Amino acid sequence: MQFEIQDLGPVTKSVRVSIPARRVDAMFSMVYNQFSQKASLPGFRKGKVPMSHIKKLYGDRARFDVTERLVDAGWKALLDENDVVPLSEPKLDAAPVEPGTEFSFTMSFDVAPEFELKAFSDLTVEQEKWSAGDAVVAEDLKHLADQFAEYEDIGERTVAEDGDQVIIDYSGSVNGEVFPGGTAEDAPLVLGSGQFIPGFEEQIIGQSVGSSFDVQVSFPEEYHAENLKGQAAVFACTLKGLKSKKVPEIGPELAEKVGEESIEVLTAKMKEQIEERFNEQGRNKARGALRTALGQQYDFEVPPTMLERAINDRRADFVRKATGDGKDEAEAKAESLTEIKANDQDVTSDIRAYLVVDKIAQTEKIEVGEDDMRTELQKMMQSMGPYAQQILQMYRQPERRAALVQRIREDKVLDFLLTQASVTTVDKDVPQPDHGETDDHDGRDND
Repeated sequence: MQFEIQDLGPVTKSVRVSIPARRVDAMFSMVYNQFSQKASLPGFRKGKVPMSHIKKLYGDRARFDVTERLVDAGWKALLDENDVVPLSEPKLDAAPVEPGTEFSFTMSFDVAPEFELKAFSDLTVEQEKWSAGDAVVAEDLKHLADQFAEYEDIGERTVAEDGDQVIIDYSGSVNGEVFPGGTAEDAPLVLGSGQFIPGFEEQIIGQSVGSSFDVQVSFPEEYHAENLKGQAAVFACTLKGLKSKKVPEIGPELAEKVGEESIEVLTAKMKEQIEERFNEQGRNKARGALRTALGQQYDFEVPPTMLERAINDRRADFVRKATGDGKDEAEAKAESLTEIKANDQDVTSDIRAYLVVDKIAQTEKIEVGEDDMRTELQKMMQSMGPYAQQILQMYRQPERRAALVQRIREDKVLDFLLTQASVTTVDKDVPQPDHGETDDHDGRDND
């Protein structure tokens, strides 16, 4: 098997593959033999049909099979025996294959452009360095203490107030009929938490322990239970107890609950965690700036296949977001054409950055090992909480694992560049955190 490799342009190659007649004949013999083993004709036992009959019956199909197998063999040999990395499926140009003659065909495909890496020191980027002041750490400690709060029985007061945790029995009905999931005993509810449907908690305020009363509400039109959407309901309730929130003191008590040896150690760790969280965001911003700079630093031609794929991906993302916001799909697709055309230079620059990162990884021998994968998966699992095992299962799929490897590899390359580029450190103070209410339920968990 012989290869003649030609450059059709900076990002396109053509390969003429020549296969000698003896190999062509061997492939025909193998294909005809396989047909012979399965062929069954009147007057002949299975597998005993004369070869002359086989060739007459299956000649056209044999040519198709032989062509397909020889092209596959040529493609595999090209990749195994030559320093060629195609970036697209090959376009095939082949004459009909015939027994006893050499078979030649041509394949053309996109390849990565050849270019010289520029000096890494020419790259300039800003990197944020964050510092958490005492007030910021104190606010986070206060939020942490709130997470370890407990509810204790109220002694003398018997009238429910906003912020109390009430213990109630309730039974809900619509049109006089009790509905499934609408009944509970000794249910805890923090008044003002928004845990129950709108209007429910407000009607408990002012009620006394031991009293029974009705709460009248209407389920929201967007409620998750189809049979309750927009329905007026009555809940027969009994207030059985009141509890008040007790937040641990920010001191030895909180340190003990968290599992630290002292409040000083806990405070130092909180400060470190806050700064690391913001500094990681700063690193990501610096990586993004470096990636953008790489794409703008080079002007080589990009492979058409990569450009087309990137444009299609961006259009699909645009349409998905637009339709998610309620826009008509046909309108979103039309707008995506204008949007991508206006930013086609960004798409090209992004592809250049990808190819430069890939070349730096090869040149500097930057690879992704199992430890890198394990560390990244652990970080992802910690951030996903109850969905951690689903994340782990998802990244066992080869295509997702390959995408994760590519992302980790790119981050390692960009981190390497941060040690080589001209980096200006920008000192910043962590802003005061805003710990608002995060519980935005509009329905009851009991249904």
